[in-house]
Amino acid sequence: MRVLIIGGSNSLLKDGYVTHLAHSLQGYTEADIVQISVGATTSLSAIGRLYETYDGRPVDVVLYEYSINDTGHFAPRPGGAESWLFCFHLLLKAAAQLYPAAHFVPLVLAQQQHFSSAAPHPIYDAQLRAFEQLALPVIDVRAALSSLFLGRAPDWLYRDPAHYDTPHATSIVGAIVAQRLLTLAAQHAEPLSVTAARLQAVSPFARLSAMYLPGLNLQQFTTGPVRPGHTGNRLMQLDYLRMLPGSRLELNSEMFPLALFLKSDPHHDALQLELSSTDGLAFNARVATRHADTETLPFVYSSIPLPLLWSHSLLRPYGASRLAVSVPEQAGGAQTGFDCYAPGLPDAPERYLDLVGVLMLAEQH
Repeated sequence: MRVLIIGGSNSLLKDGYVTHLAHSLQGYTEADIVQISVGATTSLSAIGRLYETYDGRPVDVVLYEYSINDTGHFAPRPGGAESWLFCFHLLLKAAAQLYPAAHFVPLVLAQQQHFSSAAPHPIYDAQLRAFEQLALPVIDVRAALSSLFLGRAPDWLYRDPAHYDTPHATSIVGAIVAQRLLTLAAQHAEPLSVTAARLQAVSPFARLSAMYLPGLNLQQFTTGPVRPGHTGNRLMQLDYLRMLPGSRLELNSEMFPLALFLKSDPHHDALQLELSSTDGLAFNARVATRHADTETLPFVYSSIPLPLLWSHSLLRPYGASRLAVSVPEQAGGAQTGFDCYAPGLPDAPERYLDLVGVLMLAEQH
């Protein structure tokens, strides 16, 4: 069983549920775990990871774990459940395009404050409705653990408000996931190609098509000092376009840019974003690009959902647009930023922007 895991930081923990999932599957099936997870971001980053890591090899299961991440980013915003559904439908279409024969399995985890199934949780409710509508074989760990522990989380279950503790809690989660995946394999769950056909019939976003543009492919649209780059660690390998102060990227397109994907590190500071569209949008602001987690990590892969820079929702017209991204000559002065992004460090010896990709959208008529 080849399992592609696309999830948040709970999917990346040392001795986390993924480790125990692999151990639990031993003796029942030969398990090949493909890890493309990334933490501290939304399901939009999962879309980027799907495209960036695709190598043509099929997988049996796409395990999707972004419930905690998306709750943190979308629940505080008005209409957050709709923005989540929008992201999820785009991700499902991307997964079906790349892995049509795989089974798509959502994994629902819960923050400590939402441990009890009786706790109000609008994003959780929206997720279950969406999964049920598409007949997806959800693994609801929140409901399972809430039932097992009578709605009260033991002190040892969570490491912090957003992460299950290792190894005891994560061993339970891993065993739950393994048992469900083995059951699905025996039941011959439907492939993503069938799920995608159902999605087209029920989704309010069925007419939207997405295109992922790798940063390296955008060098032809730049002026000023830019150069290709590559970095990696045990979790990921990333190609990117390094834009230095004075560089500029311009895209005039029949599509609309939904998100920028970055490899952020302590040398990041801000970009100047100019965006206009045929529906009258005119946005011009300096946007923070240093992810706060770079205080402790060498680099962080993440994304900036552009509509959330000027509104609470990702839902808007997706028509022709003009996008310009530049790296200012002078440091500082960021006027806005998405969640988890912080001002640049004043003592950084050099500044740049490492652009991994852009996700473009168009509405088909």
